[in-house]
Amino acid sequence: MAIDIEHLAENFAKKIRIERAKRKLSQEKLAELSELHRTTISAIEREKFYPTIDNVAKIANALKLSIAELFDFNF
Repeated sequence: MAIDIEHLAENFAKKIRIERAKRKLSQEKLAELSELHRTTISAIEREKFYPTIDNVAKIANALKLSIAELFDFNF
């Protein structure tokens, strides 16, 4: 399955919001668990900031997901 590059940021932001909500985590708590700043999580969710692969890995670990699962946009 090919990744829809045109909508990558939008889908990634949506996936983060969905997974965070499933776990009943605030942006602040996800930031703490991923060792990122809350404003970084907020900016990613608003498609204003595109995370590095290191930050993607931190978010995936915090959500207890693999990076591949984080990019599974079958919502």
